[in-house]
Amino acid sequence: MKKAIIVASFGCSIKDSRERFIETIENTIMNTYKDIDCFRVFTSEIIRKKMKREENLDIDNMKSCLEKLKEEKYTHVYVSVTHVIPGFEYEKVLNAVNEYKKDFEEIKIARTFLDGQMGEDEVNVIRSYINTGLKDDEAVVLAGHGTEHDSHKYYAQIEKLLRKDVKNLYIINIEGRPGIDNIMDELKEKKYKKVHLYPLLIVSGDHALNDIGSDDGNSIKTKITSGGIDVSMHFTGLGEHTNAVNLFVYRLDEILTTP
Repeated sequence: MKKAIIVASFGCSIKDSRERFIETIENTIMNTYKDIDCFRVFTSEIIRKKMKREENLDIDNMKSCLEKLKEEKYTHVYVSVTHVIPGFEYEKVLNAVNEYKKDFEEIKIARTFLDGQMGEDEVNVIRSYINTGLKDDEAVVLAGHGTEHDSHKYYAQIEKLLRKDVKNLYIINIEGRPGIDNIMDELKEKKYKKVHLYPLLIVSGDHALNDIGSDDGNSIKTKITSGGIDVSMHFTGLGEHTNAVNLFVYRLDEILTTP
């Protein structure tokens, strides 16, 4: 029996952000399972090509990684995914695993951060990630990536669960509805004076620095401040948050220990 763990992430071309967020998860998994070989996969072809062009780094995608594991005679493969929702990037993982499943005695994929089984664990992670000690005139806005994939629905579902305890909380998206424009009227009507703005992303990289928290006229932060509301931007991501990282480890443990 020869086991391997693949840590599959969307990827990040900003070196500092990659180390701060993705490598934190990878290193925690490697330190937890020291007796199992670990491998990195980035599912974004754009990121992979950019890293090759700018840093001369060759990062495997799922197919190339599984091909190597097949050639090196691994028998049991366990895939940890760091994607927030099971969208198009997660489907790349599923499709590759289906293509290669006959080449291994066992191959399993862990759950994404949010999915149809989410509940108290995910709520507790996000509650610990944000400022919940809000005044009546303060709100929390979490900005996810968004997608046209059906799994986009999980943003609204986790928002509903979180609002049971954190009333002044909103989840919006960079792409897709609701965007910041869809909630601005409500933020004004409720007379919020301050918004705590967080990326609902694994990595605080390009999206957080530009689309969410920059001073650019089209950023989420700028649109909120233009409505007369003060913004406290938190340049962080789930990849450096201990409770979120531990949840990914737990997700992996589920597939390693369940028959």
